[in-house]
Amino acid sequence: MTFDDAFDHWCETLRAAGFAVGSFLNAPATDATIDSLQAQIGFDLPNDLRALYLRADGQTPPFGLTDPFPGEVVLPFFGTYDFISTERALGAYEQWKQIFDEAGDQFSYNFDEFCTVRDGDPVIKAYWQPGWLPFSIDGGGNSYAVDLSPPSNGSYGQVILIGPDEDERRVLAPSLCEFLIRLSKLDLVFHESSDVWRCFDIERLSPKTTS
Repeated sequence: MTFDDAFDHWCETLRAAGFAVGSFLNAPATDATIDSLQAQIGFDLPNDLRALYLRADGQTPPFGLTDPFPGEVVLPFFGTYDFISTERALGAYEQWKQIFDEAGDQFSYNFDEFCTVRDGDPVIKAYWQPGWLPFSIDGGGNSYAVDLSPPSNGSYGQVILIGPDEDERRVLAPSLCEFLIRLSKLDLVFHESSDVWRCFDIERLSPKTTS
């Protein structure tokens, strides 16, 4: 499945659940904007992350929208995680990088010792390291990120979970495309709702059942 197919399928899955996807996705980023992000972080962006931003440069924060269409609701694009723009992705990356650089040799001592890695997952045991680029973020600063500095048994661009509330490092999918494919196979169960806003916890969902 191509990335565009996976993206479209995920959007259709959300629309089928009543979400007004078209109301909260931003206009696409330009190639120049994506190239600038790549240059500023110093890592090549995987093709599927580039493709994601060419479809939409993040989303409008859901809490800023009211009644987009009658009978439809809005949500963070990744369950409880907002899909962030290239500008916000760079800002989040630079914030992590500043903490990393200022701590120097003490960063590993102060932070990495509290981290674990889920058994069998090919990701480096670290609180954060250069090459971990967030593309989504929740209200607590936790992120789904692409891993641009994986270990030798990992995959460049694999999707990982990082953040202040997430001490266990784990690989959610070997690529962003595969991440979207897996999302589309989940049974969406909402654990918060209002008239126009809902969310669901991706990591707590089960695959759809077939009769």
